[in-house]
Amino acid sequence: MTKYKTILIDPPWNQKNMAKWDRRPNRKESLPYPTLSIESIQNINLLDLADTNCHLWVWTTNQFLPDTFPLIKNWGFKYLSTITWVKPSGVGAWFVNRSQHLIFAYKDKLVMNKRFMPTIYNAVPKKHSEKPLLFYDLIEKVSFPSRLEIFAREKRFGWDVFGNEVNSDLDIQIN
Repeated sequence: MTKYKTILIDPPWNQKNMAKWDRRPNRKESLPYPTLSIESIQNINLLDLADTNCHLWVWTTNQFLPDTFPLIKNWGFKYLSTITWVKPSGVGAWFVNRSQHLIFAYKDKLVMNKRFMPTIYNAVPKKHSEKPLLFYDLIEKVSFPSRLEIFAREKRFGWDVFGNEVNSDLDIQIN
């Protein structure tokens, strides 16, 4: 099995839509893709995919931020930093969620290709859950090849991918 120096995962969190439907009547009631429980996400065996000194990048929402840190630890990685994507608008019932987070963690020894990168980025979202290209550029500056994106939406040059929206390069078992 191929081992990766960089793993990016954008889990399909089983999120509840907390926006008031009477205020956003055109908003769909369900997500446009199947979601997974936290237990199913946790059972993805990233250690089998991780090379020595592997970097892990995990996308999370405000709702699942507290769940992300135990997942990272369970997968055998150490937390280092939170990168925040600030969007021009958002939704929410109590606070308007205009941010999403990319958590950076590592396994073994921390070795980075580039340091001193900012932790806040402003970008306009495209379609639901699609991440701005600037984050791929960030990851490619900081982390080393070989690279794997789990739950990818499209193939990117120099990356292996897995997901239900792409022609996957490998088979990952998800329970």
